[in-house]
Amino acid sequence: MRDRILVDGSFGEGGGQIIRTSVALSAVTGIPVKIINIRAQRKVPGLRAQHVAGIMAVAQLCNAEVSGVSVSSTEIEFVPGPITSDHIKIEIPTAGSIGLVLQALLIPMTMAGQEIQVSIHGGATHGKWSPPLAYIKHVFCPFLSRMGFNVTIRILREGYYPRGGAKVLVNVEPPKDGIKAIDLYERGKLLEIKGVAHSSSDLERADVSVREVDAIQDYLAQRYDVPINIDAQYSPSYSTGSGVVLWAVFENSIVGTDSLGERGVKAEDVGIDAAENLSRCINAGATVDEFMCDQVIPYMALANGQSRFKVTSVTSHARTNMDIVKRFLKVKFSVFKEENLWVVLVQPSNR
Repeated sequence: MRDRILVDGSFGEGGGQIIRTSVALSAVTGIPVKIINIRAQRKVPGLRAQHVAGIMAVAQLCNAEVSGVSVSSTEIEFVPGPITSDHIKIEIPTAGSIGLVLQALLIPMTMAGQEIQVSIHGGATHGKWSPPLAYIKHVFCPFLSRMGFNVTIRILREGYYPRGGAKVLVNVEPPKDGIKAIDLYERGKLLEIKGVAHSSSDLERADVSVREVDAIQDYLAQRYDVPINIDAQYSPSYSTGSGVVLWAVFENSIVGTDSLGERGVKAEDVGIDAAENLSRCINAGATVDEFMCDQVIPYMALANGQSRFKVTSVTSHARTNMDIVKRFLKVKFSVFKEENLWVVLVQPSNR
């Protein structure tokens, strides 16, 4: 076992992704990690409920010893053990993001030697500043599948701010022969546009999801001559809420975006916002969207070979994630401009 790695949580972007990636790669490599100055520059420093849930979920997976893991803590230690658990139970008492919890948990699951079930109670499936669970399911998971890592998500109850209260089941089949490298330099022809507009059932009388879908269909049908299939959905939830996730399917890639409904914002405007965001990504020629850029980096670093992709911009989240990954793994990242896009090349070496 290598010596403990010390990570400054205020480094770079300075947010929760530093925690998630550090703990996840600690579990992968078996290297203990100490994280200090957690979210020190944020308005409310320290761990939030979803960070605690993510750390403890990874700890369950690898039988880790942890200290300092509580809401508002600015320093933690994580000492991983072997990855042996096959059933993880996660409780999120707030409307913390389930998508962010899964960001931390799925990475070390690539090294598990058996199928794993995850039961999640509480938390939010849609929220600000975090990937909606529908995005994880329909955009991120297909990327993982191409890398030999199959993740199936069943949303039994949606969760919105402020009460959360979602109920989700996740089934994970780890890659049998290691993570496969993936080449996303060319995305190919646009095949179809898909999506889901979801609202809590108390908004069904106002046709919120249907109005979002109609606005999206009108906007995109004028611009793209491909099948466009957006589902309008309603389901019970403890809080009122609405959200849209859209994705464009190409021959070799998928790009996605989302928009969150808010009080006082027309359903049509929520739909058009999502459609405009997707259209910009399609027209720019990117092979992954900005959200995917930082999420896929750890998997490419763990892959058996060189991977690459094109994106409209390399965010501070992504650059910070690269720096954290290099603390744990022997990997080279090359980032360079080609016309109006950035190319990210990930070259793992023997670990």
